[in-house]
Amino acid sequence: MDTSFINAWSRRRALIGIGAAAALPLAAPLAAWGQQVTAGATLQQAPPDPASAQLAAKTDAASHLTVEVHINGRPYRFVVDTAAERSVIADDAAAALGLPSGGLVRVNGLTGRLKVPAVVAAQVELGPFRRQSVLMPVLPRNLLAADGYLGLDVIDGTCVTFDFRNSRLLVEEPAADGMTASSTLAQVRLTGSKGYLRVDDCLVDSVAANAFIDTGAEISVGNGSLLNALRQRNKNLQEMRMIVLTGVTGGEISAEVIGVGRIRLQNLSFTNGELAISDVPDFVTWKLKNRPSLLIGMDYLRQFARVAIDYRAKRVEFELSAAPPKPTPGVEVTAMG
Repeated sequence: MDTSFINAWSRRRALIGIGAAAALPLAAPLAAWGQQVTAGATLQQAPPDPASAQLAAKTDAASHLTVEVHINGRPYRFVVDTAAERSVIADDAAAALGLPSGGLVRVNGLTGRLKVPAVVAAQVELGPFRRQSVLMPVLPRNLLAADGYLGLDVIDGTCVTFDFRNSRLLVEEPAADGMTASSTLAQVRLTGSKGYLRVDDCLVDSVAANAFIDTGAEISVGNGSLLNALRQRNKNLQEMRMIVLTGVTGGEISAEVIGVGRIRLQNLSFTNGELAISDVPDFVTWKLKNRPSLLIGMDYLRQFARVAIDYRAKRVEFELSAAPPKPTPGVEVTAMG
């Protein structure tokens, strides 16, 4: 993937899943699909850690955990993108399966709309779940860096668990009962429907905002409306650096990076973190461009031992890690009540 490396990030590659970049067929409506974006990065790479070998063996090229998916009975490894409404598949996987054409679809990339082919999978199996006649846009493997991405059209109604402690990704039937919050466990309520879930009562340095858990996003992103609201409260808010975001459909946009003191999601808080600021297609498609909003990406989620998203119960559970991978952002769980 063509990447422009500028300034310093804490990882080799930073991928942002732009989950709701609209995809519209030429003849009839089609739900949105996942748009992946690369942020340029420079890293002083540490020597390989033997303990990380297990994780590396179970992740794709972008360091995402992947899950086994059976398409028409054949196994593939897919990334789970909780902010993407539509699943996508790599071109070589679609060709190997001989999937029938689903026509052309228009996709909204970072800089404009493009026409891409789509295919129809007769059956997609994911653990105990089966989906029939799944329409998936097709993108080049070298841009996806995986067999494909699973969106809400497949994972809605499931419980998706990112078990970072054991380097596993599970998609299961939701549990009948909930979790009791404690000093090491937090449960955050979600609102919305059809898998389109968000945290309404989020505060970013005292600014009310909408927050989305975006597991296809390697970097957490806030929109321009959030930046404007933060600057109204803090006239001295400074840009830390600029990065370049590159979409899988081509094109680039710039994003500035700012520091944030605290992001509160009910009884869970992230402290001393960073946000890239850009009005990526998510915010426009979800009609949130003019409302302070942010995507909580994997750079924040990997601070935990486990993150479980229950789409049926509309909640996300966070289990604190005894040894998070990096010191920032920090995480805190406070008592409810």
